[in-house]
Amino acid sequence: MIYLIVQTFILLLISGLLGLVLGWYLTRISAANSRASLQDQLNKAKADRRELRAELDALATAKSNCDSERRLLSDELADLRAHVDAGGKDEMIAALQDELEQCRQTLVAAGTTKRDGQEADTVAIASAAAAGAQGLTTGMPAVKSSDDGPGDDLQQIRGIGPKIAGILKELGIERFEQIADWTPENIDWINAHLKFKGRVEREQWIAQAKTLIAERDT
Repeated sequence: MIYLIVQTFILLLISGLLGLVLGWYLTRISAANSRASLQDQLNKAKADRRELRAELDALATAKSNCDSERRLLSDELADLRAHVDAGGKDEMIAALQDELEQCRQTLVAAGTTKRDGQEADTVAIASAAAAGAQGLTTGMPAVKSSDDGPGDDLQQIRGIGPKIAGILKELGIERFEQIADWTPENIDWINAHLKFKGRVEREQWIAQAKTLIAERDT
């Protein structure tokens, strides 16, 4: 009887130990699975963080570019407003009117013939004489002589259109050399006569004329 009791106790002890070992093994497997799952979630979270960081950097770069463009546009708008406030509006309107007049002159020129050089000289000298009769001779540029050869295409100078070229021709100014030799008094006279308000200096007619002379001579 005692033997049976001892065997039963031993079997129960062995069963308990097996249960403990099995429970420990199963718990360890479950913990390993949980740890692997948590590691996968952590890796995924890190990848998401990297993607979010890249998107954040891209948004920061885009914001910086937008700020730069906004500053540039603000500066351009301020310059435009300052130009308009300083009277640039009148100059813009005058430029548009000059372009319109150039188109009209082109249409008129298409149906007219050119006068010969001698007749043009006569008209230029007469115009200069008329200007002198009106008291505008102080600082007036020298007129073209018939010995100077044919006139140049003054419209090659940026800022001189058909209308202005025609007025200069009437004043006897037909060659680049005449414009290149203008003195400050000549410039003041031209600005006053044509009401340019500094256009000759601003558009650098004299420098352009000298450049065209150099290109023509080469």
